[in-house]
Amino acid sequence: MKSEQRNPLPGIPARTYLTHQALWRGLPLLQSEAVQLGPGSHVYEMLQVTGRDMLIFRSNFAPKMASTIVTHPDWMVLMVPVRWLGDHVLNGQLARPFDVFVFAGPDGYSSTGMGRHNLSLGIRKSKLKETCAIMSGRCIDDINLDDQRMALGPGLGTTFHRRILETIAASLEEPIGPGKFALETAIENDLFAEIAGLIIAQTIEENAVSSPNLDALRVVRRAENLFEDRATYPPSIADLCKAANVGATKLRVCFNEVFGVAPIAYLQAKRLTQARSLFLAEEGPPPSVKYAALSLGFTHSGRFARQYRSVFGELPSETLEKR
Repeated sequence: MKSEQRNPLPGIPARTYLTHQALWRGLPLLQSEAVQLGPGSHVYEMLQVTGRDMLIFRSNFAPKMASTIVTHPDWMVLMVPVRWLGDHVLNGQLARPFDVFVFAGPDGYSSTGMGRHNLSLGIRKSKLKETCAIMSGRCIDDINLDDQRMALGPGLGTTFHRRILETIAASLEEPIGPGKFALETAIENDLFAEIAGLIIAQTIEENAVSSPNLDALRVVRRAENLFEDRATYPPSIADLCKAANVGATKLRVCFNEVFGVAPIAYLQAKRLTQARSLFLAEEGPPPSVKYAALSLGFTHSGRFARQYRSVFGELPSETLEKR
């Protein structure tokens, strides 16, 4: 039986449902990808609050999903897992109640889990470093923002979560698009100061900090890059091992650590998710199911349709008809 992790947080009624492409469009990202690993609807329940140097997200999605995010070099992410089913893994580390993950390095982060409700903040690093330097009395060059896990505990964790939700709630009067709201400058500056104080106490002062193992993440990235280069001719395990410069056992361990599945199972799910994205693309779906399948290396249409239905609950042709 899958366990549910829960933190006591108030709900916010505003919501909208988005596809992956719509979710991340226009954000300061170098890479964004979501691969569905289990059955369910491939949509996000999403709310976004946008400021000048900060983006706040409240998101929910039900199926087991592996997500990869690499931000622009001057941006970083604070990920705040709130509720999830089973294991929620971020860069190879199991999330625990009241953890806050800081992803500030060039590799970004990958996360895997199901039934997830997350709060996350995109933050301009230069602004945060400046704020940390002012508040700590340090030179800005001495402020290092690295990938970290901060274990806040129930007291500080609940206070921090509520502070984010209060910021979202205060912004609901300023809609700027479906599920999107404007963050007032004064409120943004206050939250920046609170986050800087948290970073100073938890990371710069080296209290309760653990760094994730990025070796597995880099192995997975190298293997994924080969897949992107050869989407119409899916690589073998030997090809992936050569690209990642590791043996088959190490490759399998790294994929299981980051995504919770074996390499071939992950790449198969990735191709199916990409096929669904093609069917739902706003610029126009592919001319046929067969064309989409062949473009992603599926050579047997019947097998492709069965695999697709097992994940998304409908045939590829039914997805196209829904448009």
